[in-house]
Amino acid sequence: MVLGLTGGIGCGKSAALAMFARLGFKVVDADQLARTVLVRPEIVQQFVARWGREALGADGLPDRAWIGRKVFGTPAELAFLEGLVHPEVARLRQAAVADTTRHHVVEIPLLFEKGLEAEYACVVCVACSDDVRLTRLEARGLSRQDAQVRINSQMPLVHKFAKSNYVLWNDGDLSALEAQVRRLVAQLTAAEKSTI
Repeated sequence: MVLGLTGGIGCGKSAALAMFARLGFKVVDADQLARTVLVRPEIVQQFVARWGREALGADGLPDRAWIGRKVFGTPAELAFLEGLVHPEVARLRQAAVADTTRHHVVEIPLLFEKGLEAEYACVVCVACSDDVRLTRLEARGLSRQDAQVRINSQMPLVHKFAKSNYVLWNDGDLSALEAQVRRLVAQLTAAEKSTI
């Protein structure tokens, strides 16, 4: 079983992913894969060629905060970044779920935006209210304006709800989210056993 996990920025996808891991799923974080691709020398060279050395931090590696400000809200720059990074992330993601002896959960923030839903047995969306999202993103150090730009760059949550097989609502504390994840895993496991 390979599940796709998605949702809006600030909704708690990573927290849910960690909960699936504790329940025995092999987890794959597409954002983490993207971070490994971002620091490859050939990618860094492309950033410098397009944006200059200001795209890099003092360590000579891509400055993710700078790049985020550059691309979010600017479709051409976002398309450039995604064109460099996404094909390699897709290759790494597919390699990560090749072990058919394990159940997997793959966290992909832009799963629907990139039309990847057919790759998964089912899609789980982690969601919460916009007020909670903004508060969480501000706690991460984003200004309210930058947080709103990032939220606006993604598909509206209501559309993700409609396309998902399951929705985990994460306005509460982590124990409430974990209870939902446990119920979902029990439901999926029971459904899988009934088809054997």
